[in-house]
Amino acid sequence: MPVLRLAMAQMNAVVGGFAQNVVTLERFRTQAASVGADLVLSPELSLLGYPPEDLLLREGFIVAADAALSQLCAANNVPPLLVGTVVSEGTRGLALAPSSDGRDVTRVLASPGPEHIADALVVVSDEGVSAVATKRLLPNYDVFDELRYFHPGVGKHTIINVEGVAVGLLICEDVWTARGPAAELEREGATLIVVANASPYARGRREDREAMLRERALEISCPIAYVNLVGGQDELVFDGQSVVVDEKGDVLARASAFNEELLVVEIEAKASTAGVVIDTRYARDETRARPLHVNQIAEPLSEVEEIYEALVMGTRDYLRKNGFRSAIIALSGGIDSSLVATIAVDAVGARAVRGFAMPSRYSSDHSVDDAFELAKRLDVEITTLPIEPAHQAFGAMLAPTLEGEPDGVTDENLQSRIRGVLMMAVSNATGAIVLTTGNKSEMATGYSTLYGDSAGGFAVIKDVPKTLVYELCRYRNQVALEVGDPEPIPLAVLEKPPSAELRPDQRDDQSLPPYEELDPLLELYVEGDATAEEMIASGHDPQLVLHIARLVDLSEYKRRQMPPGVRISKKAFGRDRRMPITNAFRPLP
Repeated sequence: MPVLRLAMAQMNAVVGGFAQNVVTLERFRTQAASVGADLVLSPELSLLGYPPEDLLLREGFIVAADAALSQLCAANNVPPLLVGTVVSEGTRGLALAPSSDGRDVTRVLASPGPEHIADALVVVSDEGVSAVATKRLLPNYDVFDELRYFHPGVGKHTIINVEGVAVGLLICEDVWTARGPAAELEREGATLIVVANASPYARGRREDREAMLRERALEISCPIAYVNLVGGQDELVFDGQSVVVDEKGDVLARASAFNEELLVVEIEAKASTAGVVIDTRYARDETRARPLHVNQIAEPLSEVEEIYEALVMGTRDYLRKNGFRSAIIALSGGIDSSLVATIAVDAVGARAVRGFAMPSRYSSDHSVDDAFELAKRLDVEITTLPIEPAHQAFGAMLAPTLEGEPDGVTDENLQSRIRGVLMMAVSNATGAIVLTTGNKSEMATGYSTLYGDSAGGFAVIKDVPKTLVYELCRYRNQVALEVGDPEPIPLAVLEKPPSAELRPDQRDDQSLPPYEELDPLLELYVEGDATAEEMIASGHDPQLVLHIARLVDLSEYKRRQMPPGVRISKKAFGRDRRMPITNAFRPLP
């Protein structure tokens, strides 16, 4: 049986960054040429970045995509490339034109408008565009809105013939359906399936993908190569972990997680004459003889390691792709700000991170000490900005209106908002982005202050429940110990009861149930979409369930005003969970 040498370009694309994406694709294509690859496979919409959202509704964006594709067509002495882009669908979009040797070659025509575009995988060789496959199944669930932008693919499935192997081309969702497009390609003669993907990270997603690919490979008795995007885009982060399975579903090769990488794999497939023949001739004879690491299988990360790396990559790419060179964080000496600071340092380096301790009359000495100890261990600059003068001034200003000094929740929120004002002022003066420190448990229940601790540009741990915050801190400390570094997060931070320190002797469990009880309920209600009735029926305390459900429902207006943050669960607040703010429905009377 013939053996195809496939190079899988697990790349970090920039949405709308056509110039950057062309450079990245050309770099990977040159690397592939150096190892004598027969074919290069890139992720879904790799030329545009994913997801481009309403940029797809702009005609100029589609024209720019066509222009970028033309640049890739001009490359010489490199293997054919399967590039993710958009094409016009229907009679206006695809046409056949004769090539120099008289064969018909499919070419993409510029779209006169975005109303008939399809998500496509375009085959670029020395002769220009040789074939086009369009996505047939368009997901419209979770974070996906593809029916808003694309028409489903029409016409025959696309098969190309590379070195005697019939390669069927699919895009992401097309491979997830049993007895769907993959099976149709196999019936039409494909002996290898390649899939371009932009599959966002969530806990357990790698296992889901590989289980599906095993099921599909067994169904069609064909090997499958699955390339995935890597990198952060707004709230989404893509983990890579591109993978190839044989016809029995066993893993032949796997790329690493959260890294750009060219995964080179040699795939044995049945010989076939089906498909459009793709010319793979280029100066590769000498490269074929070089020693080559192929079919490498990266070890999967543990779940906590995956989550931590997702948070680091999501933070790094949000800052980098949006032009922020530094970040500032309010360091309270608590567990949340300690984790955010550690992630920020791992993402962009200690020199680009600055902390601010902002003690009030209620701040304990040990919390201030813990903040400075954390900064010392992370080697970040820390500055003290006491809020007491502002707190007193605001109290005096409000006293006539409130008929006395503010107290209770009003006074607690006032302190938080003073801190938010100070952080945003430093941001304005320095250009640094404010990283907020609220976690998912707090976001869910509204245990945060609008325009206070929620004020900032990026919410690093907004999808991380409080119990997981502790787990991630312990993990990061263990990593440091294993390489002989000091633990970044002081033991005192991990051991003390969580507290906002906005009133004397305050603890979180005075306002919320213990997080060990709260987080499982939130997972059921928010991520599992369980009803209060179902939660009560499964044995949870009725009063507690109704209390938590009410807190979650009433806090939607707050969550809409929170900054974006890294999505690590299968249902995060924001793109996934879209609830109305004005909502009179309640779980039970």
